[in-house]
Amino acid sequence: MKRNLLLSILAPLLLLLVLAGCGSLSEDITPPPGYESPTAPPEIPAAEQLVFPVLPPDPARGEPLFAENCSTCHGSAGLGDGRDASDLPNPVPAIGDIELARQATPTDWYLIVANGNIERYMPPFASLSVPQRWDVIAYAFSLSASDEELSRGQKLYAEQCASCHGERGKGDGPDAGELSASPVDFTDQAFMGYQSATDLYLSISGGMGEMHAFADLGEEDRWALTTFLRSLTFAVPEVDTVSEEGESDATPGGAASPEGTPLPVGMSSEAPAYVFVQVVNGSGGDLSTGAEVTLHGYDGMEEIFTRIGALPEDGLVVFEEIPMPEGRVFLATIEYDQVVYGSNFVQAAADIGDVNLDLMVFDSTTDSTGLVIERLHIFFDFVTPDSVQVIELVLLSNTGEQTVIALDDQPVIEFELPEGALNLEVDENIQLGYMQTAAGFGVGSIRPAAEPYEITFAFEMPYDKKKADISLPIPLDTVAAIMIAPEDGVKIKGDQLRDGGSRDFQGVLYRTYHSDSLKAGETFSFTLSGLPRLPSGMTSSSGTDNMTNLMIGLGALGAALIGAGIYVWRRNRSEGGEWDDAEAAEVEILALAETPEELMDAIIALDELYQAGELPEAAYLERREELKARLKEMARS
Repeated sequence: MKRNLLLSILAPLLLLLVLAGCGSLSEDITPPPGYESPTAPPEIPAAEQLVFPVLPPDPARGEPLFAENCSTCHGSAGLGDGRDASDLPNPVPAIGDIELARQATPTDWYLIVANGNIERYMPPFASLSVPQRWDVIAYAFSLSASDEELSRGQKLYAEQCASCHGERGKGDGPDAGELSASPVDFTDQAFMGYQSATDLYLSISGGMGEMHAFADLGEEDRWALTTFLRSLTFAVPEVDTVSEEGESDATPGGAASPEGTPLPVGMSSEAPAYVFVQVVNGSGGDLSTGAEVTLHGYDGMEEIFTRIGALPEDGLVVFEEIPMPEGRVFLATIEYDQVVYGSNFVQAAADIGDVNLDLMVFDSTTDSTGLVIERLHIFFDFVTPDSVQVIELVLLSNTGEQTVIALDDQPVIEFELPEGALNLEVDENIQLGYMQTAAGFGVGSIRPAAEPYEITFAFEMPYDKKKADISLPIPLDTVAAIMIAPEDGVKIKGDQLRDGGSRDFQGVLYRTYHSDSLKAGETFSFTLSGLPRLPSGMTSSSGTDNMTNLMIGLGALGAALIGAGIYVWRRNRSEGGEWDDAEAAEVEILALAETPEELMDAIIALDELYQAGELPEAAYLERREELKARLKEMARS
């Protein structure tokens, strides 16, 4: 269906699940909050999803894998000059280039290795195991790290950082106890996986928390520090020691991840081991003891066993004599204060014995005053002449410290549809409990989270005579609403709207509109009219298919603009910054880049749009060069 096709185009741009895979709510009703099916297994992350390594990645193990799987295109030094590179219609990314590598994060490269990038003629590498993928990525990062820079960074780290962060970067330095918060653990795979060298460089330069800025260090010194910090996440190289008898004794490197403990020499992973489940109350209060903690073991998608333990006062539940065959996946669940919570997943590896699981719970409340919609984005699909599809993306935050629940199987929030709406489709977030209501759909329980929840839904409105009066009920206080539509042929009018001006994106003019501080219970009303006009050079004689493709293309471009705006806004938000309402409406990424930090963010956003296949190469290279030139100009001033 063409509408579902549009949704499947928009969803990855907005970092959401594919709407086309979701049925009508009337066909599949999510159970009420707190309900847990006794037989349905929790979702297990597939191989192509993000999975962090159990043991530190090893560049030495990754080198032969890179030579076998990657060098034919990327080249032995990662400069994009492999023997097959010239046969491809597009340049191969020079992952060994220091400038490109500094902008990349390990998680980005992992997902590309796991899923491939067919638009760029790179296949997925399903033949590589999860540890092998991380080993390849570790080696790829080492290509842009010279021995001289690494040695320089190690010396600077010992002088400037080790007293707090520890000799191996675990946050256990001699001065760490004097700080109010634990220093960053640079061996934490999940934390470092999301950090690019640029992110680390900016933190070093500007300081963070109790860590002062190191702006007095030269630029090359700060970059050298980032190179050494990255190496702390990798396995320690083997060191040969010589015994008194003259025998060489190799000490294996690579300390175990916090998720697992290495097995003693000679012990098989099939041997029973311990699973430790640490339950923590994220609301800050004491744990309510006695609740059942269930340990689940899965081989593939089949649940092999469950064990139940009672929650003690200290929150540490110990499961003994648990078989550990390689590949088995473990997780723990608990129903706490009427809400079901799950732990992280850990997959047993050949050289791992005991397993550690972390399970965060929260106290529950029915007080919804801490809920707020931070952004409401609206755009449209003009596929048929007699109806228009309205697509809404809601960024919902729980600013409190408790999970908000509802009583009597009612939703915490109800998203009511406007009068005349048909064919509701919802992209169901598995962290939220969805349910159908008479007027639309509702969200069951909303737990605190570091980032806003993304709720996407769509519905159709009659579009008689190319016009529709739309009134959207606002369920919560909303900081800003942003609307985008092609400028040529489409008009939007409403007393609550302010014109955000035009933006040119790939030759298509868009006009943005925004509204500030909408209140719960208010109605957001506007009139939509017209249809996007064919660009110059395309006539109606080209046929209906061309018009349909144009509408889908315009919708995808609009989503790309919104996606870029959300990307930069979320990064700014995570760093404690605030934007005024006018800036919130500026969704064109070049307009957002007014400081060195925002230019860095804009380059990253541009790279992600290009990697997703949403920017043609010529436009991508031109805009990237423009951003780099502006960044250099700022650095000189």
